[in-house]
Amino acid sequence: MTKKSSEGIKFPFHRSRQRKITVHKRRMPIVRCICGSEILVVPDLEAMNIAIDSHLTTKHKTTPDDSERLTNFLAEQVLIVATTLICQL
Repeated sequence: MTKKSSEGIKFPFHRSRQRKITVHKRRMPIVRCICGSEILVVPDLEAMNIAIDSHLTTKHKTTPDDSERLTNFLAEQVLIVATTLICQL
């Protein structure tokens, strides 16, 4: 390749890099538990259930009734966050 032919090639690296940076500036959706812990909201229902269950087993030593109440509370918070995200589209 000669010097003349390489001068005409323009690489759009700057534009694509800038676009990726602006996409990541938005904050990821989270749910805050009663204990203050933050749980990342993911679009996969099974993964979200696993995240809630693992949080309850590791952070909360409660009775089954309290565990069910906390699960319902966190599920409600996830639905609220999901609804607001859908409404923003």
